[in-house]
Amino acid sequence: MEQSDQGDGFVVRVRGLPWSATRDDVVNFFSAVSVMGGPQGVHFTFTRDGRPSGEAFIEFATVDDLEAALRKHNGNMGRRYVEVFRSKKTEMDWVLQKSGQIGAKVDAVVRLRGLPYGCGKEDIEQFFSGETKRYVRDGWV
Repeated sequence: MEQSDQGDGFVVRVRGLPWSATRDDVVNFFSAVSVMGGPQGVHFTFTRDGRPSGEAFIEFATVDDLEAALRKHNGNMGRRYVEVFRSKKTEMDWVLQKSGQIGAKVDAVVRLRGLPYGCGKEDIEQFFSGETKRYVRDGWV
């Protein structure tokens, strides 16, 4: 059965990944299986503050690949054991959408601390624009 025959695709959810794991590491973990799109078929999830959660969704090309991937349940990646669960493309899309990873145009996030109370959006944009301004008690000069 090919993916076009099944609307939910061939997807697994993994848990217990090392936080330093890369897409290539995950593809290598499933070395005997064809990950759809290679590293692009691996979709990590992140916590609210942008840190890796240790979980990911992986898309496979066929039902046979999916079944082979499920046999990797509790396999080791480095010192961690990785749990592998059957999932659906709709679940993957929902989780990635909820975490802002689908449709987001942002490549990175910078968290700022210690800003002056009166600092506004325009002040931050001006700061990052490269113009040399400095903040004094009542505003930018």
